[in-house]
Amino acid sequence: MLDLKGKVVVVTGASSGIGAALAQAFSMEEAKVTLTARRLDRLEETAGSCPGETLIVPADLVAQTDREALVDQSMERWGRLDILVNNAGLGFYGDFASTTQTQWRQIFEINLFSIVFLTQTVLPTMITQNQGLIVNIASIGGLLAHSRNVTPYVASKHALIGFSRGLAKDLEGTGIKVLAVCPHLTDTEFFSVSPGAEEMAS
Repeated sequence: MLDLKGKVVVVTGASSGIGAALAQAFSMEEAKVTLTARRLDRLEETAGSCPGETLIVPADLVAQTDREALVDQSMERWGRLDILVNNAGLGFYGDFASTTQTQWRQIFEINLFSIVFLTQTVLPTMITQNQGLIVNIASIGGLLAHSRNVTPYVASKHALIGFSRGLAKDLEGTGIKVLAVCPHLTDTEFFSVSPGAEEMAS
């Protein structure tokens, strides 16, 4: 089992659901946890449920300035960065024929590109340390089409798994590992994004 005592972990999407649960679990193992999401009040709730040291950094990870601020503030507080958990994501439920280009771009911006570019921002620190772990929270939807009317979501999670595999190959021999985790359907606020989403979670 990985010894997490004293490790520095950044968890995105830490304001609720899987992200909040992961932050709590890391903290219980005596890791130092940086919590990030857009909602400050919910981040404060998560931090309050963590028994160990935490740092709250509200951020919109679509913005490069926020991604850089997240890494800078975490490094300023802890002095290192051992584990990045890319958990933030956007759900989608809707008929493919009526899905707009804006909706497609939004889900890929959040579920893929924000992760790609945050990882790119973190990577120089991990390379300097000669070690690190990048964990991308994908989905069972990244392996198979688990429901109807979720095509953009499924496509974005397939892309995230492809990114994870490619990056893992690129980083061989650096001491940096890349994992993609594919949870099955989980009953969280994630499924309140649009009418009909509860059907997908059932």
